[in-house]
Amino acid sequence: MNYNALLEHLRSRSDEKFAAFSKTLSNSDYLVIGVKIPELRKIVKENINDAELVTDDFELGKYLEVDFIYYGLSLSRLKSTKDKLNFLEEKIRFAKSWAITDTISSYIKKITFEEFLEFFMKTYNSKHVYERRTAYVLGLKFYKDKQILSIINYINVNEDYMVMMAEAWLLATVAIAFPDEVYNFLSQTKDETLKRKTISKISDSFRFDTETKTKFKELRNK
Repeated sequence: MNYNALLEHLRSRSDEKFAAFSKTLSNSDYLVIGVKIPELRKIVKENINDAELVTDDFELGKYLEVDFIYYGLSLSRLKSTKDKLNFLEEKIRFAKSWAITDTISSYIKKITFEEFLEFFMKTYNSKHVYERRTAYVLGLKFYKDKQILSIINYINVNEDYMVMMAEAWLLATVAIAFPDEVYNFLSQTKDETLKRKTISKISDSFRFDTETKTKFKELRNK
């Protein structure tokens, strides 16, 4: 299948209602064809070895689904974690939606904290919003690793909303393993929005007991 055939394949599976729903959530100017992520993952998986489907032929920045497949296919075809991270350093800045940045980590199966940290230090302060978001989302893989606490020191105050929400997501997830450390950070942060969003995520999660949720909720009201 070549690129034009891919477009036709996607359009043949378009769901107009889902397209409209996805468009409101994508937070971007992408056109949305209306194909669900499981189907997109299936397309990636089935075409890893299809030499006719050349990613250089893709028209990027137009369709959400095309860009999703571009990143998924490119990462799937790379063998080493180093090559995958190098690709992200070069290309993820062009992504325009969380729908891409929040799913690509599934194509990076084996990564050490040292590899992640090197990537994070190169990207967390990028001028590109979704490159910064990727830096934090990728950190979710290490929420049980105490080394992830070192990342908290790099969380910025008054970040772009999409990055701030990734920071809140990471903090709330890290709190599963290290609640005291996250509590201490939130009690000192000057970013009230980040604090509220993190506590909201903790409060909504089934992975915390009532006592822990109450403790964080009380912090929100201080």
